[in-house]
Amino acid sequence: MAQLPGTIAQSSNPDVTPRSVRSGPRIPSRDRLLLILLFASVLLAFAQPTLGGVVRVTGSGDGCPDWPQCFGNWVPPWSDGHAIVEWSHRTVGTIFGAVIFFATVLMWIRYSRHRALVYTYTAALILVAVVGGVGGQVVLSDLDPAWRTFHLGGAEVVAALTVFGLVLATYRPAMPRLGRVLPEHSTGLKLGTAAAVMSLVTLLSGAYAVWRGAGAVCPEWPLCGGAIIPESELVWIHVIHRIISLVTAVLILYAAHRIYRMPGASNALKLAAAAAPVILTAQILMGAANPWSQFEEWARAGHLSLATLLWVDLSFVVSLILLPVPGGVPERLPGPAGQSGAETA
Repeated sequence: MAQLPGTIAQSSNPDVTPRSVRSGPRIPSRDRLLLILLFASVLLAFAQPTLGGVVRVTGSGDGCPDWPQCFGNWVPPWSDGHAIVEWSHRTVGTIFGAVIFFATVLMWIRYSRHRALVYTYTAALILVAVVGGVGGQVVLSDLDPAWRTFHLGGAEVVAALTVFGLVLATYRPAMPRLGRVLPEHSTGLKLGTAAAVMSLVTLLSGAYAVWRGAGAVCPEWPLCGGAIIPESELVWIHVIHRIISLVTAVLILYAAHRIYRMPGASNALKLAAAAAPVILTAQILMGAANPWSQFEEWARAGHLSLATLLWVDLSFVVSLILLPVPGGVPERLPGPAGQSGAETA
């Protein structure tokens, strides 16, 4: 049979099929360098708010009174402990930004067709720059509580974007189709999203309470002590944080239970859902350890660190529901009249 110009001869023998046909499009899950960068970005996204918590509880937020330098130099005075703590936080943030930058450039070069992945990390890169600028404003505004809350919130959103990007990259299909959530998973997606959002609200409300000077106004737990109805603005701020925490805890437990029992849930999703109550319990105990330990630095820093870990875990839960099938969206999904999803897509 004559071959048309510009076409590639087909053969039933795979050994003679041209490599360009056999290899298909690039798949991020096979790119070792990219995966290393993505795993590193998730770890750094968790470490950065944790170090920020250390900066907060040690009173090192103004350790470097200027920005981006520290006392007019790129390295801090080694005799000043507060400057070293603040400079370490900034340095890790710079490394984090560099990792996000190189990962994003690599995606645009190798995987420009993977729009969801590329756009996710491009958004993360832009937000990292914004968060860094807000961090500078925090220093220049004498640690204003509103700016500090915005700074922390932006960092947590970046963490969620890195988690979503990692899940996208490690799924096998070259370009997974987002939004194809199984009908029986839609309730789990809503619950997981609500739990994640409330965990972030709880985290930020607690941070805001500390920055307003309300972190240590309740010397007891679970009640605040003293009058049942708060008698000052600072006590109100702290009590509201505890009420939000209680509502969030109930929601997370319920969501984790429903998601774990969803039909067809992947092992990765079940693991993330099962981890949520464990992390939540540890976070609650760490929160109780604050008044029990007379608000020791380890208890205050650990409370924020576990809150960030819970947010990261719930980000994994939501991401895994959006891509619900182990290994990615199946190549053949049931379609009308016996057709496969790949044929009807």
